[in-house]
Amino acid sequence: MQSVPPGGRVAEFYSLCLWRDRMNALEVLVNGKRVGVYVPPEGCTFAAMVGNIPRTYMRAHIMTGNDSENWQWQLPNIRPGQLISFRLVKAPVGSGVPPQFIRPRDPREVERTRKAAKDAYTKVRREMAARKRKKA
Repeated sequence: MQSVPPGGRVAEFYSLCLWRDRMNALEVLVNGKRVGVYVPPEGCTFAAMVGNIPRTYMRAHIMTGNDSENWQWQLPNIRPGQLISFRLVKAPVGSGVPPQFIRPRDPREVERTRKAAKDAYTKVRREMAARKRKKA
């Protein structure tokens, strides 16, 4: 599988905030049996989400991406009584389970999201400074 060039950090706040030298893959186990190793594009972060949306079982998704495309994996359904676990492991770029869904990203959306994140960060910094001045 061809690696995707490093990209933006749009969802970094919600991601696992993993640095290249510390971790680069997520191993998923169900009842202690390895389901797969999920490797993001080089230099990118990823997020794992588990939910019981159907309410009769759980489903997990792993999401990652860069400025040009989003990757997603849907893991097997987790039934009542089953155990799902995540383990950080090292894996070569381009290895692991290929993404099930690869969607191109609109460059305008990337720019809007980047601007919104920058504006939100600036607002929070301003509010934190105001609180600090108020305490002093």
